[in-house]
Order: sequence, then structure tokens, then C-alpha cells
Amino acid sequence: MIMEGILTPFDYLGPFWGLTLLSILSGAGLLWVVGKTTPQKRVEKSRNQMDSAIYEIRLFIDSPKRVGISLVRLMTNSVLYVAYMMPAFVILALPMALMILGLETRHGMEPVSVDKAIVVTVELADGVDGNKLTVSGEHIEVTAPPLYVQSENRVYVRLVANSEGSLVANFAIDRNVEKLIVTDPNALQMAPDRTSGLDLLMSFGPESNLDDGQIKSILVPHVAKDTSYLGIGMPWWLWWMILMMIAAFALKKPMGVTL
Repeated sequence: MIMEGILTPFDYLGPFWGLTLLSILSGAGLLWVVGKTTPQKRVEKSRNQMDSAIYEIRLFIDSPKRVGISLVRLMTNSVLYVAYMMPAFVILALPMALMILGLETRHGMEPVSVDKAIVVTVELADGVDGNKLTVSGEHIEVTAPPLYVQSENRVYVRLVANSEGSLVANFAIDRNVEKLIVTDPNALQMAPDRTSGLDLLMSFGPESNLDDGQIKSILVPHVAKDTSYLGIGMPWWLWWMILMMIAAFALKKPMGVTL
């Protein structure tokens, strides 16, 4: 079953403003987690100790002994600072990774080009004969016989989409499995894969779980989107991280959090 992409409030704002607002909120969320999970007084003390060590190095640059003592203090407090911040890093790692995967399908991929051949990868369950796979679909043209590589349990299918929109390709062995081919240049979300099992944790397309039993996953290649923000070419994730860090540093004093 094909599912429509789930729209978020950020989608209605458009790619630029939606990502910008999400970046600012991400910075506030990051700051809140840091404030709740780190020993703030110890973080502040280690930061102050690091700052004073740097000033001492510059002030006593002609005294190797004082410089050496300051360097040891700088390294010691740097290690303590990282240790104090580690709980926040661990807690934030998974949600940040999931956010990146979800945002990549919205901001990091171009739709499939119309009338340009692509190679779709179909991964099969063990023991399934890939020679039986058939592929069809309205406005979908298979331009070469599917190539079954038994050692990989994969079938490679070269096809061409002949129309713009959210097209449906049918992959069948004993029963039919549908896969979205997004060619709409105005689509809010791409559909790079449809999969099942643990691989679902790494899949953030708009489609449902693939529970065919014979076909484990279907991967449609998408070219990386060439994006720019404020007239500067950069990938979406860099813009997201820059704004997130700016927001975090701008809000740390109002929120009473030490970074």
C-alpha cells in the first residue's frame, strides 16, 4: 500500500522558511537538553578555567614553565568539559540523526528526471528467484530486461518515467508491490526507498512498510539537490547546523544555560 507523505507545519512554510524555523527550534531544543542533562555549575567552572588558561598562555608567553602549566590546565579542563557535556551528546545523537534522515528526503534530493533512465535496485529475500520479477506501471517504461545478480540477492531494473507527478511502479514476483517514483519538481518529499524490518529505522520516505516477504526493499536513486541560502551555495544540513548553533548561542543567556 502506498501512503501519502505526512505534511508537517514546516512543509507549509516552504523549503527555506520551513527549514529556517526548524533550525531555530532545533537550537532551542538542543539548549534545553543541555541545560537539563549537564552539571551546569561544573560546566561553567571548566569553561572559566579554560578561558583563564588561554589568557595566561598569551600573557606569560616568555615563560616556558608558566606556559606549560597553563597548557596542562587547559587540556585537563577541556577533558572535563567534554565529559560534563557527554550526557547531552548521547541523548541528542539519536534524535538528531533521525532528523537528518527525515530532512534529507525533503531538502537534499532532486526528483527523478522525466525521460531519463535510472537504475532501481530491488533486494530480495534469501531463496527468491529474481528471474521471476516483473516491472510495470503507468508512465513507467522498462528500457532493458531486469538484471538478476544471484550472489547479491538483488535485481537491477533500468526504467524511465515519462510523466511528472507521483508515479507508481509495480514490482511483482508472486504478488504485486507498489513503489512511488517521484518526478514532480514541486513535490515536498522524495521517496527514495521502500523497505521493511530494521531497515525501516533508516527509511524516512512517505511509503508504508514493505511486508511482501519476497521483496525486502526497493531503492530509487535521487540526485543530490543543489541548494543555496541567502545567495550562498551550501547543502541544507550546513544551513540547518549554522542556524541551530546561532540560535543556541543567542538563547543561552535568556534560557540560563552554559555551553
